[in-house]
Amino acid sequence: MINIFEPTLGKSELAVVEAVFNSKWIGKGKYVKDFEREFALNLNSDPEHFVSTNSCTEAIFQSAELFNFNRDDEVLVPSINFIAIGNAIVARNAKLRFCDVDLHSLNVTAELIEKHITRQTKAIYLNHYGGVSCDMDPIIELCRKSNIIIIEDAACAPYSFYKGRACGTMGDMGMWSFDAMKILSTMDGGMIYLQSDTNVDIVEESLYFGLSRKQKSGIDSAVSGIANWWEIQINRPGRRSIMNNVSAAIGLSQLKKLRGFIQRRKEIYDYYKEELSKLDWITTPPVIPNDYKSSYYFFWIQLQQRDKLALFLKENDVYTTFRYWPLHMVKYFNSKQRLFNAERIAETTLNLPLHQNLTDKDVNKVVDLIKTFGKKQL
Repeated sequence: MINIFEPTLGKSELAVVEAVFNSKWIGKGKYVKDFEREFALNLNSDPEHFVSTNSCTEAIFQSAELFNFNRDDEVLVPSINFIAIGNAIVARNAKLRFCDVDLHSLNVTAELIEKHITRQTKAIYLNHYGGVSCDMDPIIELCRKSNIIIIEDAACAPYSFYKGRACGTMGDMGMWSFDAMKILSTMDGGMIYLQSDTNVDIVEESLYFGLSRKQKSGIDSAVSGIANWWEIQINRPGRRSIMNNVSAAIGLSQLKKLRGFIQRRKEIYDYYKEELSKLDWITTPPVIPNDYKSSYYFFWIQLQQRDKLALFLKENDVYTTFRYWPLHMVKYFNSKQRLFNAERIAETTLNLPLHQNLTDKDVNKVVDLIKTFGKKQL
């Protein structure tokens, strides 16, 4: 079976895990701090604004708590998005409001956002679909004018840029995922960016029981107001949602390979684009602007007979899927909204296999099968 997602893990990852085991400290420690720093530097950003966590989902829930969403607030979400965002908002009893996305890029635009802004709109979650940035300048201008908090879900965009700025670092908060299906995988794990220094402290405390940075490090007890290193005081209630040294060491190894991973993904993406754009019954993704840099997480096609093609590919050992199911169509969220583009996308869009382990033979097989399907069905 040709998988749609697949991590690349090997001897170098095993070696760093062994080093962590030999250190006798597998919990949060030096490797975690090093990974936070190196990840930030890869994005040309200040490491002091980055905090690791155990998952991107935890980061999303932290955002809803940090900005204190409540029943009087409306939070805007582009409907083509990950389920965790909807869950985090309703868990705070805030009003979940959806907006449509562009039919072909699957990204939200400032124009689509503006239609849904009210006096109660407190924040918006942006999703850089498939690793391609939203057009951020108009969105930032609109949200700043309307005093709306910007939260970037850059889970699929670990090395994506918009006019030189890293996706995930342009709003008030951003987050990335390192789970088993992501380009950079630490098995499980996530990273958070926070624009405000104060919010860095708040989130770091919330991720570890509410303990302050000084108390967690076991230093300077006099300054932190405790008599010794075993006394416990907290600044706020918190959970234990931290990254460990094993995951962080794997992440450090993966970071060294990240640009190579993305280069291979670009080669596959470009080949799909070149070959499948020739088929007049398929729509391929829009051309990526020159001043953007993508992580090439998804390649998607759109066609009338999407379901038949997906079944045909599966019968021939090629697994495909559609990400993400429109959240306004999830019954639990009880939305009465109708969003034409998102609903059309749900009927026609298919994500093809795209990962750095694919061989040229694999990619040719996917393309050839799609062409064969077209000859038989059309």
